[in-house]
Amino acid sequence: MAVYRVGGNTVVRVDASAGGTLVAITAYVKTIEGFGRSYLFLDDTHFDDAVERIIPGIEESQEVTLRGAFDDTGTTGPDAIFNTAVGTLLTLEFNPRGTASGARKFTSEVMGLEYTISGEVKGQVAYDVRLKGDGAVTVATN
Repeated sequence: MAVYRVGGNTVVRVDASAGGTLVAITAYVKTIEGFGRSYLFLDDTHFDDAVERIIPGIEESQEVTLRGAFDDTGTTGPDAIFNTAVGTLLTLEFNPRGTASGARKFTSEVMGLEYTISGEVKGQVAYDVRLKGDGAVTVATN
């Protein structure tokens, strides 16, 4: 089993405009959570069953959270992208091993749910953005 160091290779890209170009925001992302798969289940228990039985339902769309350092750089900083993205669809691409040929990438259309900025006295100002998947995550290779 291969183990990869995520921090040095990971690339995160976002397209905040319909049909636009993916913009790398990796420098502004400290953590990303939520890419994965889960299914809702349906109860298939019958009267003569001694134990509950279930069957898979539909795949559940994932909620992805990005956290990192706040930056209001013109068109590429997280504030410029996410501050106006709440309530709109974005394309999110996650490359855990980087963008080398053959490396796996995950792409999803996501809806911006929440964007918050926080900070503390003499501390770093940070952002959090919550995104909810709209449809299935596409798994491919570069």
